[in-house]
Amino acid sequence: MSLVGIFVAVWAFVTVTAVAVALVIHTSRLKQRLGSAATESSALHSLLDTLQSDLHQRSKERESLATENEHLQAEGGKKDEWLQNLEQENAWLRTELEGRPRRTRRPYRILTLGTKHTGKTSLTLKWANPLVDLGALKGTKIERYERTVSHVLTRDVIVEHVFEIGDWGGEHIVDAQQELVMEEIHGMLLVVDLAGGGAKALDPARIEEQLRAFQPQALQYFFGAKTLACCKTVVLFINKSDVLSGTPAQVEREAIGHYKKLIDDLHQYKSRIDVRVLVGSASYGHSTHHLFAHFVEKILPKSAYDAQLLQRIKADGAPGGAAAGKMNGNSVKSPGEVPHERG
Repeated sequence: MSLVGIFVAVWAFVTVTAVAVALVIHTSRLKQRLGSAATESSALHSLLDTLQSDLHQRSKERESLATENEHLQAEGGKKDEWLQNLEQENAWLRTELEGRPRRTRRPYRILTLGTKHTGKTSLTLKWANPLVDLGALKGTKIERYERTVSHVLTRDVIVEHVFEIGDWGGEHIVDAQQELVMEEIHGMLLVVDLAGGGAKALDPARIEEQLRAFQPQALQYFFGAKTLACCKTVVLFINKSDVLSGTPAQVEREAIGHYKKLIDDLHQYKSRIDVRVLVGSASYGHSTHHLFAHFVEKILPKSAYDAQLLQRIKADGAPGGAAAGKMNGNSVKSPGEVPHERG
């Protein structure tokens, strides 16, 4: 073989080898690309599945939101209807209120006074608030109570007549005197007793102590010019009659005898102010029912009486109550006998 033939053969071999190597390299690269494409395709499929799942979830959420929106719209419609009904009701109530009479309040002040432990608070509550539990009472400087007496319609105004009762502690009599000077007082309830707290027998020393507390020099401070001008009545209530024995009339006479000096001193003001003496027991309710009827009769103007008050006064003042008798058109004296209990 010639040198040219050998060269051609070698060249052809090299060329074929190079082409084969190139094909092998190209094939390998194609396989790598196909592998990458398969991986990317799998990732794309996975992403597509995720997107489809997310889209399905969002579709369900949109449906839920649409349902909730419909529910809220229905609730909103109900609330609008309720609001409209309330506005109509308010308009009706305003119309009713505008057509009703106005209300006003007329107070009448009553002071309860006395030395310590005479039973002032128990007595006050017996007629001012009969439903109170007397066992829960404690000593105090002052307590104020109210009792509505009547409601009277005058033209287009309803007047509520109210007793305002100030119950002063025994150690604060000086403060009570100041209230008499500063305020307009319509009634006074002076409370004395026949024995100390828990005692079962008459206590002359205690009576003397109270007589000294209300001696004429002290009384003049209770009956100043303003008091005499405004106050309609003074009631002296001799408490704890249950420590005395005898018939009711005997008990009353004995109790009044022990406080005759104070009663005589009070009667010095009788030309200027009504004076009433009662004997009874705050603990047992004896004679306490006369207080409300008496204060009504002496303090409340006749124009302030209503039908319920007339019925109540008959129950509280009867039998023998001066106010009850007067409103029935009869002339009835104050009770000559007081109920009596033994300690």
